[in-house]
Amino acid sequence: MVVLAADSADEWRDVVGRCFVPINCGKFEPGFRGRMDQLELDDAVSISCVATDGHTVDRSERLAARAEGDALHLSLQVASRGTVRQGRRMISVRPGAASMYATDSPYYLDYSEPGQRQLIVQVSRAALDAPGGAIAGGLSSLALPSSAATRVFFSYALDLHRNQGLAGDPGGEASSPAGEVARDLASTMIRAAAEGTRVLPRTRGGLLRAIEDFVSVNLPRVRVDDIAAEFFISRRTVYHVFEEVGTTPSDYLRRHRLTLAADRLADPDFAELSIAEVAAGAGFEDATTFTRAFRREHGMTPSEWRAGCLRGLPAAS
Repeated sequence: MVVLAADSADEWRDVVGRCFVPINCGKFEPGFRGRMDQLELDDAVSISCVATDGHTVDRSERLAARAEGDALHLSLQVASRGTVRQGRRMISVRPGAASMYATDSPYYLDYSEPGQRQLIVQVSRAALDAPGGAIAGGLSSLALPSSAATRVFFSYALDLHRNQGLAGDPGGEASSPAGEVARDLASTMIRAAAEGTRVLPRTRGGLLRAIEDFVSVNLPRVRVDDIAAEFFISRRTVYHVFEEVGTTPSDYLRRHRLTLAADRLADPDFAELSIAEVAAGAGFEDATTFTRAFRREHGMTPSEWRAGCLRGLPAAS
């Protein structure tokens, strides 16, 4: 992980030029500060969390003409608002909005509002398993649709950045599988946006991430058969996918149901529910099975967990 900070316009131009491409900047907010936390997965893809005060960015025709690579910026607006312009197309971005633009063509970013934060994945077009037409279509639109494929890609990038940032730079071969999955999920997102249909990842790691997203959205009732049907694969393949990360789909589902139950037991809004009702709401067939599984996972009963979490909270009026 490379962490770079800037306390002036000149310093920020140097940071962006080092991590991305040379740019011109303007309209800097007084007392401007910026920070770039960049995780390089391999030669083709990097993930950056960018936090800045208000400013604008201009990738001029002269700078774009001298581009040495074919990188795309897949950007998620995390905080504040702005606009992205490339060619004749301009879009507004707000928290949660995603965009896609090319660094070998001129572009203009208006991030003049304060408190800017973006997650930017820089990836080589040549490294993507996506038709040129799909990439061109995405660039002509600039906006990436709000879809499962978009959510899966950016949540993977954000989780990877956060986890690697805590663990330190993985280095060596450890980054290669992550780069492969990132490219696969980026390609899946771009193809899905261009085709307007659901597209499945092509790698085991990408498929696992998509399955995890499906489970999180559909808890607590999702079963292994539901996963197989949703992704047009056999139960055997579902088990093979989870074997690669040292677990089984049944264990994975049980842990997430237990997490859901633990959260509800700790939430005052669910304090009126009985243990049996919490168990049923988390997808367990009976309270006895739930209590046994909960004790194995957390070392205490659901009632003890609830009492410990809610102790000391003010009584509801």
